[in-house]
Amino acid sequence: IGPVETEIRDALKDHIWGVAEETPQERLGDILRSNGLTLATMESITGGSIASKITDVPGSSEYFRGGFVAYTNAMKVAMGVDPGVIDEYGVVSPQVAEAMSEAACCWGGSDVGLGITGVAGPAELDQHPPGEVYIGLSFKGKTLSIRGSFVAQRALVKERATVQALLELYKFIKERI
Repeated sequence: IGPVETEIRDALKDHIWGVAEETPQERLGDILRSNGLTLATMESITGGSIASKITDVPGSSEYFRGGFVAYTNAMKVAMGVDPGVIDEYGVVSPQVAEAMSEAACCWGGSDVGLGITGVAGPAELDQHPPGEVYIGLSFKGKTLSIRGSFVAQRALVKERATVQALLELYKFIKERI
């Protein structure tokens, strides 16, 4: 199986994030720990499931400063998101996801921030369909957002958004260290 594995790894390269029983949260923890980095999160659509997955990893207190569930606009603003950004772009937007990741870094005193917003469903929100998600990532003075789109089933949207956020953050950090 060795030659087949080598061929697969060569073809997929950076798309392989783990093998066997590894989880995205373990790989994220490995890269944070090995680089002496800290993380804080601000979640909306996922309701704290990202923080929950991160803290499932033994030793996560070495790198995870904390997470905040900012489910309402008022709570996002209280945690440092500029209300003008919400008013101008809407709560389901790349700009708000980015502002959430930056605010998480600020209040968490962390090197890395993750923010996530979107529509879990079943109904639309401000003309955004269920399953639309924006993940904001901040690290080393660089902030970006990534759009996700998932099947409009509330529990699946939350779970898939959580996994995508963990994988995207792992990739984002890996590309910058």
